[in-house]
Amino acid sequence: MTSPHPTMKTEALQALSAIMSLPMQLCFLFLIFLFCKVDGNVKLQQKTAMIKSVDKTVVIDCIFPSACNGYIHWYQLKENQILRRILYSSISSGATSNDAGFESFKVDKKQSNLALKIPELKEEHSAVYYCACWISDKKVFGPGTRLYVTGDKFESPKVSGYLPYRNEDANQTMLCNARDMFPDLVKFTWEKKNETVDWTNVEDKYVVEQSYKADEKDKKVKVKAVSSMMIIDKNTAKSNEFRCTVTHEGNTEKPQIILMKKVSTLKKKPTDNEKPTCPPTDETIINKKSGDSEQIRSLYMFVYAYGVMIMKNGMYFCVVFIFLLKRKAARKKDESS
Repeated sequence: MTSPHPTMKTEALQALSAIMSLPMQLCFLFLIFLFCKVDGNVKLQQKTAMIKSVDKTVVIDCIFPSACNGYIHWYQLKENQILRRILYSSISSGATSNDAGFESFKVDKKQSNLALKIPELKEEHSAVYYCACWISDKKVFGPGTRLYVTGDKFESPKVSGYLPYRNEDANQTMLCNARDMFPDLVKFTWEKKNETVDWTNVEDKYVVEQSYKADEKDKKVKVKAVSSMMIIDKNTAKSNEFRCTVTHEGNTEKPQIILMKKVSTLKKKPTDNEKPTCPPTDETIINKKSGDSEQIRSLYMFVYAYGVMIMKNGMYFCVVFIFLLKRKAARKKDESS
């Protein structure tokens, strides 16, 4: 079956988008997801995000399956705006037809990849770009690539790893932190390794990621920190080594790697009757600083606050008691006179 003519489909899509409110646009995109998906194995592949400087050239890949018919279509979606088609390009010849307003956009044709090329980038080119194709009588969309175009200088993250205080009888926690970077697009990859198997990725279900935004008034620091925490069961932690790899989208250098020592190297704390036979390891010192010191500091704060509260109550009691004594003495004096 031949694919519908791309121009007729696009005109209908743009006419529909022009009369839709934002909620209706969201519903429309949801319907695209429901009805344009043909097969879970038939997908168009796109990179999640890209960052480029102003006046540079960007090439956004779209790797498509052989089931795509006739043309690859490219769309642009900006925040609070309608979905707009940019162009469509022939899979066989690479011949391209641009829609109005997108004359400067081009296509870079490769085998199974019709990439969108945008020369002389401007900040207004920041958007999400989708590629799509017709498969049978349905249109399948790629996941989209978010493009950030900025005139600010890229700043590589400062990366650090933490081993919080842990109980060896419970699940183990490791933390990887990236801070003081621009932009804030960083990717954390956790890997494990044992004596028989080389480095392999840790499953996503064990990893939690979150970011801490800086004050919007502080324009010098774009993002304060982005962190990734891995929570692993004690048996897996004891039998493996772990490392965290941080990849910064704006950084052309190699990814930064933080190696976490094996949990099994931790020493048990000596009892009152025992004395350590060797100096504590670096990891023990880390755990002591991040665990015991926090507990001791919290205990001191509690004792201090409780003491202040007792002193305030005591002073209040003394003032009230003196006031009552004076009042009683004044009454006796009045009665005697």
